[in-house]
Amino acid sequence: MDLIWNSLHILPVEKLIGDVDIVHTSDWTEPPSRLPKITTVHDLIPFKFPQTTTESIRNTHKKRLAWVMRESDKIIAVSQSTKEDLISVLKIPADKIVVIPEGVEERYSPQSIDIQEIIKNRYKINEDFIFTLSTLEPRKNQARLIKAFQLVKETYPHLQLIIGGRTGWGEIPAAVEGVSMPGYIPDSDLPGLYSGCLAFVLPSIYEGFGLSPLQAMACGASVAVSNTSSLPEVVGEAGVLFDPESVESIAAGIIEAIKNRGKLKEKSLAQASKFTWEKTARETYKVYQEVLAKKNNL
Repeated sequence: MDLIWNSLHILPVEKLIGDVDIVHTSDWTEPPSRLPKITTVHDLIPFKFPQTTTESIRNTHKKRLAWVMRESDKIIAVSQSTKEDLISVLKIPADKIVVIPEGVEERYSPQSIDIQEIIKNRYKINEDFIFTLSTLEPRKNQARLIKAFQLVKETYPHLQLIIGGRTGWGEIPAAVEGVSMPGYIPDSDLPGLYSGCLAFVLPSIYEGFGLSPLQAMACGASVAVSNTSSLPEVVGEAGVLFDPESVESIAAGIIEAIKNRGKLKEKSLAQASKFTWEKTARETYKVYQEVLAKKNNL
């Protein structure tokens, strides 16, 4: 189907799924259709950071987004940052784009001390710790985070850094004393880690949305994130912002998040409560109604 839809762009999807009113797809799968079409775009990484993808992926994504621009009746961006990228990079009219943020699942909530201890033992965490979660790749900026962690340890010498996430591409940052890279962490363990950390940190250079800091805030974590792309709008006033290209700024942000952990917990919970999948579904349904009403008025 990838060849038929995304390369040849033939065989309308309704031929396979039958009689429907709307086709709603992601920007990674663009089946042809004669029906009203809505596309959700998560980010423009191949355009903003071409060095992080292969030429084949970039060319494929350009094709798909060309179809999105031409064929979609409405485009849903998961953040204001992504909307601005669509306007500035692809020159898509602003009135064709609606921002509907992602949500956080209800299971992400503050966990008991007992659960926190079980999870800490599972990952051999013996000290207070800070936590980050992302694929190991240059855009996620773990190398600078590790250098920043060494500066933070001058203030908090008995601190661990837990870097969770699968190996992506590029050189894996060299670990130092106090740094643990357990690899993939199942979703079931994340609430305990988010709840138990002194701070959750995401030093990513670019995120289309930034789901992990939202999950962390829903668990009551104090968060420190990059001051770039979508991350400031996700954390709002509940998070500490830093310059992801400055090791010193990252370290200062982590220290601030740790020192203000108690005060930031309530802010984190309040900010996270603004993002629910129920709200996402309601807003998406409104877009469906708008597109169908426009079709029926033609």
